[in-house]
Amino acid sequence: MRKSTKSILKYTLVVVIFLTCVPILLQRLSPDNGQLQQIGRETNIKDHAIAAVAPVAPHLVQHIDYASLPKKDWHDYARIKSDAARTGPGEQGRPYILSPEEKKNEHQDFSKHGFNKHISDVLSVERALPDIRDPRCKTMEYLVKLPNTSIVIPFHNEALSVLKRTVHSIINRSPPELLHEIILVDDFSDHDECKEPLNDYMVTVPKVRIIRATKREGLIRTRLLGASRATGQVLVFLDSHCEANVNWLPPLLESIALNRKCIACPMIDVIGNNDYHYETQAGDAMRGAFDWELFYKRIPLTEEELKRRKHAAEPFRTPIMAGGLFAVDRLYFNEIGGYDAGLEIWGGEQYDLSFK
Repeated sequence: MRKSTKSILKYTLVVVIFLTCVPILLQRLSPDNGQLQQIGRETNIKDHAIAAVAPVAPHLVQHIDYASLPKKDWHDYARIKSDAARTGPGEQGRPYILSPEEKKNEHQDFSKHGFNKHISDVLSVERALPDIRDPRCKTMEYLVKLPNTSIVIPFHNEALSVLKRTVHSIINRSPPELLHEIILVDDFSDHDECKEPLNDYMVTVPKVRIIRATKREGLIRTRLLGASRATGQVLVFLDSHCEANVNWLPPLLESIALNRKCIACPMIDVIGNNDYHYETQAGDAMRGAFDWELFYKRIPLTEEELKRRKHAAEPFRTPIMAGGLFAVDRLYFNEIGGYDAGLEIWGGEQYDLSFK
């Protein structure tokens, strides 16, 4: 995937994953809620042939006729109301304005992470975001029973406050019965705050586990390491600098419940890297594609796809998916071979998965 220097420095956000925001890739055309508070043992990937997903005995796999189930409203209205009442720096996705004194250290704040760490440290790790969904999405219902999920978040020397905000946004805006676990996978970080301070904080947060590689593995094998330890029915891969928004999880899970050979991708909006303001993704619903140089592109939906969808809040199909933020049935991910563990650097995984 080709990105400009400006876009590489942008701090991306998983927001408002409603039905319009769930592009669907149809592959091959054709459990519990206990508090997982312990910090995982340090782990090393020994070779490139690591299994992407732990095997599950056939008799342990649940077979549910999801299509026959009724639907319900999954919104957490108490959380929505409390978020709407929040005030303070950066709340409601507003930009943070640096004071003259703060501007003196602005370059230093950008040097390590590509975004202003100072602002992240000032903002609440549970800050509220605006609900920018299509009005139709605010009344949509999803299956009354959905598969649970393991959320895999790789990181390397991530700012601690950013990682905390990612985790809290997931916990605060996910139905507890659907959130099986959050797995933070450390790709051999050497920043101090990614070690004991992270351990000490996350041990108090329910359902969070930390797994650590004992040598630098790179983004793809770090994701595979997290997937190999996951036990939820669905894998959701996210970046370590995301903030989940209102009712983000049920639409992703419903798409997979109805078709286990589908990979569901969210719309990815943007948090400004210099002031943490929130803005929607440019272009709204668009397909993934690539040119002859294999540069990833976003192009409009076809007339056929526009006619197939009943309304703008319905998922759409795409030939090429984004490779980093998506939901997939855990066993199906293994069936198609997961990520190619030979990928050494970021970029290209979207084609690897899409072609499979």
